[in-house]
Amino acid sequence: MNDSMKNITRYTLEKTSFLGWRVCVSRKGVMITKYFPDKLYDGEQGALEAAIAMRDDILSRVSANPAKAKETMLELKKSYCTKKKGKSAKKRKA
Repeated sequence: MNDSMKNITRYTLEKTSFLGWRVCVSRKGVMITKYFPDKLYDGEQGALEAAIAMRDDILSRVSANPAKAKETMLELKKSYCTKKKGKSAKKRKA
């Protein structure tokens, strides 16, 4: 496997109903997974660049302080994987 694509997987319509990239990084029992749809990132290349940036950010922060890898992963999981409330969520509350 090419190291530049480590922790990154391409999903196509032939395999799933999702078209884009997935980042999945696991350290110290904590897994962070996030999908980058092509349609939200101006195509395949934009989605790939966003996925690589996230993966690189996670790996650099974890490697900067290996003794606190689990705490770092939990913190990053909150920031990267918390769903943002959209218009439909606001309508349901009203």
